[in-house]
Amino acid sequence: MQFIFNEDSNLYGYAGGNRDFEFPSNIKQMGCIEDGIKIYVEDYVYTYLYQYAKSGNGQEKLAALAGRHLVVDGQEVIVISGAIQGHQTVQEKGVESFSEETWEYIHTQMEVYFKDLELVGWVHTQPGFGAFLMARDESFHKQYFPEKWQVLFVIDPMDKLDTFFVHNEELTGLRPAKGYFVYYEKNKEMQEYMIDHSLVRPKTVLGEPEEEEERVENMSEQVKTERRKPTPEERLDAAKDIRRVLQKRAKEAEEESKTKYTVLAGISSMLCLVCLLMGMSIIHNVERLKRVESQLASVQSSYMAMAQELANTKTQTVFAAQNTTELQKTEVVDKPPQSVAQPHQETAPSEQATQPQEKHIEIYIVEEGDNLGYISKKFYGTSQKVDVIMEANGLDNPDKIICGQELKIPK
Repeated sequence: MQFIFNEDSNLYGYAGGNRDFEFPSNIKQMGCIEDGIKIYVEDYVYTYLYQYAKSGNGQEKLAALAGRHLVVDGQEVIVISGAIQGHQTVQEKGVESFSEETWEYIHTQMEVYFKDLELVGWVHTQPGFGAFLMARDESFHKQYFPEKWQVLFVIDPMDKLDTFFVHNEELTGLRPAKGYFVYYEKNKEMQEYMIDHSLVRPKTVLGEPEEEEERVENMSEQVKTERRKPTPEERLDAAKDIRRVLQKRAKEAEEESKTKYTVLAGISSMLCLVCLLMGMSIIHNVERLKRVESQLASVQSSYMAMAQELANTKTQTVFAAQNTTELQKTEVVDKPPQSVAQPHQETAPSEQATQPQEKHIEIYIVEEGDNLGYISKKFYGTSQKVDVIMEANGLDNPDKIICGQELKIPK
């Protein structure tokens, strides 16, 4: 159903209708105005669609839009004054879509409540997904709403976002409309539909006709008040208020800045104190380390002196043993003439040989890698004298000798 602008009476007539349509005067702009197409949504329709979107408990819902299509100065004008719930919708590939029962229900409701209107678009509510166009919705719109002036209204009730989508110039896809208008006037058709299909308080959502007239008048006064230009006195008061607000904000900003500086100063002081304590602790630890190093050096010097003294003592002992051995050898060398001069003592040679061997003892300092077998072979020419060395030194185990130990070697 198409409506044509009547320039003489400022009314819009429509074919087959039984009344004239007056262009809405109490309007509220949402977004920007664009050329080519203008969309007007009645306040009851807008409010009811948001209630309907929220009633799904987070589920997607569909609805149909009823209204009028007008041509004004070559521009498409869509006036939406009715909304019908999408009953018995189905899911196709995970997306809500109209079923045959849905179309039948919509046409039935159109005949009951909006018989003088036509289908000007549809609604898709998608809670939590934003007011974005889905590819499946675009395909559905091009198939079932092919007219250039038919629209899609996408609502996200959770984030309170909504967008109208219209056909592009080539009719190859949809584009978002820059804005739309919400208008306020008596809307008996939508009022009756909302009473019969209430989503909040059945049968009591709307008031009596007198209350409805009061609502429209109040809204009209509100719109007029919003459009009225302020007087010079009001401008001065507004300037004072703005100046007062700016001064208050500047003062709050200054106090906040002071608070930040105070906090930073406190933190800096704490950090300085911590650094000072750490420095003192480090200095104290360094002094302790120096004392420990000094004590270690002193102990090391003492051990070195002791080791040197022990080494000197062992050297003197070795030299003394060597001197004793040389003296004994000298005595032994001097005694043979006596044995030659007394031939009658040859009858007991073993006794004479045993006596000098018991008296002749040589001292040997055990070196690293020595063992009794090696020492026996070194002094006796054979390793069979180990028992003699063990007996002379009181050893029980031939393997228990240590480096630096003094051993008596009988001759």
